[in-house]
Amino acid sequence: MRVTATFCLPFTLLLGFAGLAAQAQTISRPSATLTVAENAGSVSIPLSIASPNATASTVQVALQAFGTATAGSDFTYASTQTVTFPANATGTQTVTIPILDDATAEETEYFVVRLLNPTNATVASTANDILVYIRDNDTPAPVRAGNLALSLVQSYQTATPFSGTTQINSAEISAFDAGTKRLYVANSVGGKLEILNLTNPAAITAVASVNISSYGGLNSVAVRNGLVACAIEGTNPQASGSVVFFDQSGTFLKQVAVGAMPDMLTFSPDGRYVITANEGEPNAAYTTDPEGSVSVIDLQGGIAGLTQANVTTATFTAFNGQATALRAQGIRIYGGLAASPSTVAQDLEPEYVAVSANSQTAYITLQENNALAVLDLTTKQITNLRPLGYADHSQPGRSLDASDRTTDVLLASWPIKGMRQPDAINHFEVNNTGYLITANEGDARDYSGFSEQVRLGTTSSSAPYLLDPTVFPNASLLKNEAVLGRLNVTNKLGDTDGDGDFDEIYAYGGRSFSIYNASTGAEVYDSGNLLERVTAADATYGTIFNASNAFGETPTRKNRSDDKGPEPEGVTTGRIGQNLYAFVSLERVGGVMVFNINNPAVPVLEAYANSRSTTASTGDLGPEGIVFISAADSPTGQPLLLLSNEVSSTIAIYSLQATTPTATRAGQAAAPLLVYPNPSQGAAVRLSRPVSGALCDLTGRVVRPLVAASQLETTGLAAGVYVLRADDGAATKLVVR
Repeated sequence: MRVTATFCLPFTLLLGFAGLAAQAQTISRPSATLTVAENAGSVSIPLSIASPNATASTVQVALQAFGTATAGSDFTYASTQTVTFPANATGTQTVTIPILDDATAEETEYFVVRLLNPTNATVASTANDILVYIRDNDTPAPVRAGNLALSLVQSYQTATPFSGTTQINSAEISAFDAGTKRLYVANSVGGKLEILNLTNPAAITAVASVNISSYGGLNSVAVRNGLVACAIEGTNPQASGSVVFFDQSGTFLKQVAVGAMPDMLTFSPDGRYVITANEGEPNAAYTTDPEGSVSVIDLQGGIAGLTQANVTTATFTAFNGQATALRAQGIRIYGGLAASPSTVAQDLEPEYVAVSANSQTAYITLQENNALAVLDLTTKQITNLRPLGYADHSQPGRSLDASDRTTDVLLASWPIKGMRQPDAINHFEVNNTGYLITANEGDARDYSGFSEQVRLGTTSSSAPYLLDPTVFPNASLLKNEAVLGRLNVTNKLGDTDGDGDFDEIYAYGGRSFSIYNASTGAEVYDSGNLLERVTAADATYGTIFNASNAFGETPTRKNRSDDKGPEPEGVTTGRIGQNLYAFVSLERVGGVMVFNINNPAVPVLEAYANSRSTTASTGDLGPEGIVFISAADSPTGQPLLLLSNEVSSTIAIYSLQATTPTATRAGQAAAPLLVYPNPSQGAAVRLSRPVSGALCDLTGRVVRPLVAASQLETTGLAAGVYVLRADDGAATKLVVR
């Protein structure tokens, strides 16, 4: 017998099933970013739907205004496209966008498309943008002139740097005494002054290791004519520090008090003064914040007669009450707790000192403040504060690799300003004009009681970093980790209208070096993205581009891209023959770059040398101090360059050898190179002879390659100054109006 059973479901449950059947499915992007080579022909963007719908679903894919690539010349996207997912369909639907391969040397460019107006589907509002990077295939590696060769003589380890994972020794700052041929090394971690015999740079021997711990913490060392000066931080770092003087063998001579936390010191060129940069950092809780200052020790009466009366400490108290005006100039005044903000004198933190050739003026970097102080050594008064400006990473030639979450090196332009915040500074002269060169490392205040450093992509409810939705309509995309989300930025600058969100983005460091006119403070040159371009293109060290220098870790490519990149830390200058060179050390990826600065407005890249391992945490790690030894002072008669490597506790010694100038061939000087008309009004210019080479902007970026060319097209070039460099070594300047 057949039995039929009938079941009645509640009305509300029936409605639930109906809702499930009609529920709109989510259309998803493949990822927030895609990368394509310029010569790939096209890029495919696969879109997917969560599960099939009973009826068709659609979504529009619209080009956004945000981006640096140009539709029609870099890619083709004539109009908004509609993508349809047929009824009951599974799998993906693909949007294919043609990529145009031009012959222009350019940075990584990008464009953005957005998923809009879905039908019978949804799109997540925070995951609807797709950024496509286009990797250029026309930009050559930066040309190294090669007129100066660096040869590693020795890497000497001053002491075992680590016990297990704990660092127990270091080699941060070195000072060379030409008379004794001794090198004095500040072993700050170990609390020792290491004295080395450099008579034979290929076989360095230890002379003594002087325990400094009874005086306090050793921060820096300088030497002149056998007199050694050490900058000593007090056992209470917020209290006064001191300078302790030793003879050439490390025997104590004198000690005088200076300002809080002397971080660096130097002798004036005439030997009369020792000048200290007293950083005056706060304690971790930010409840005690000593004033920053600069101390001047007058040695005119000799070390035997030195007393505390010979020490003058210049303060910044005269600038108290000027915080608003200083901020308007671009000087960062922002420290202290909400209930007790720092005064200007407390907020300014001297980092490094350079002295003019006539020993009359000292220039002091104020790193956290992104500023420079000028000290009159005659009156021993601070006479001026100068802002050092920002690296505008939205401009050509100033791009950066901003994420550690992308595989490729993507030097792209972004709406970011880099606070230069230099560490080291050096004074030099060309044609009787004084210049300052700075290593734009960057630094954040990051204490338990106060921290300005956040990730751009942070979603922390306690300390959010909100981007203004009008200025940054693609904020959710920028916050993605493969875009800018991992970048460390400051939360103390950029809220221009005071409404709680950020209208401008400020990151740490310029990833560059800059040259300024010492008298006026005018910027003469900034290297832009050149340091990152050189390391990225290097045949050996490109494999660890923007890698850190941590001990015990395998070098990881790009793991500092989200922070300050290569971190130029040290800088010095030196003359070899008729040429003046600048040497810039890179703290993270390591090594040193060399530039000819005979023309400070147009430095020429000469070389890049590095002596760390690319596969292990060995070799020379963390160059900080940098010393140039002229041929006249060198124990070998050959110019030398010394890098003090903080992490590996090593001294890398390079011999500097001038090579056959590229301007000569078979003993003949290259023929003069002229361009006319010059200035150009944006049309073709004629060359005085056929030339193979390149037209470069002032960052060294090639903008027009030339092969046996008799004329040069300047149409489309931005107004400015360019340098035409021939393969035979000749060069000339071209102005485009």
